[in-house]
Amino acid sequence: MLTNWIYSQPNWIIGIGVVALIVFFACTGLFAFDRLVPVKLRRAHNDVVGFSIAVTGVIYAVLLAFIAVATWETFRKADNAVAAEANYIGDVYRNTLGAPDALAVPLREHLNRYIEVVIAQEWPAQQEGRLEEPSWREGWKILADFHYDLGRFRPANAGEAVLQAQLLRSLNSLYDARRTRLLAAREHVTPVVWWIVGLGAMITISFTFLFGALNLKMHMAVTAMVAASLAVVIVLIVVLDYPFRGALSVSNEAFHEVRQNMETLTFQHR
Repeated sequence: MLTNWIYSQPNWIIGIGVVALIVFFACTGLFAFDRLVPVKLRRAHNDVVGFSIAVTGVIYAVLLAFIAVATWETFRKADNAVAAEANYIGDVYRNTLGAPDALAVPLREHLNRYIEVVIAQEWPAQQEGRLEEPSWREGWKILADFHYDLGRFRPANAGEAVLQAQLLRSLNSLYDARRTRLLAAREHVTPVVWWIVGLGAMITISFTFLFGALNLKMHMAVTAMVAASLAVVIVLIVVLDYPFRGALSVSNEAFHEVRQNMETLTFQHR
């Protein structure tokens, strides 16, 4: 599958490949168009062509900017969801320090197992684009077991009741953060938008063919620069399209840090 191949490559390969491909087709198209339409005819309409490409270029630039900002916002949303989920795991773990051992020990085991599943199983699945339900089933089961153990606990005093209520609130927040992360892993630019991006790039670059330049090499250089400028933005959109895939993706470092903090807390309270 093309998507899997793209996101298994380093960003510099993707960037060079996309830019080179678009520039190649732009220059090839200009060379063929130059043979079909005389320069003298095109020069007679340079004013009209200049106005038209200015309007078209602005429209396409706004479209590309909108899509680039949208993909960046999706990327940041995924990054924030990961940070929030890791923070809630740490909060829940710290709250168990005040609980009796009969409750705290199994809850900590659930959290340790959950964070291990996220790092060792769910993260590779996200990076490979395996977003089917079975990939996330174990993580949900661990949280359900945590919820069950916490829910059946009967507080012996008011302090334990307050602690149980706080743990439940933090657990619900953890549920929400996890759900947000999983939804963010599925968000990407739809095929219809990619068709519009491709069609818009083709129209914008094709407008440069209509200019009547006396020197074909200079005309080709200008066309290549326009094509490269558009290609760079398209590369940015491609790289950010899937937040958890590719070399530039959301890191799981927050989970590693939380696991380390959990191990430190456990050692200090033995």
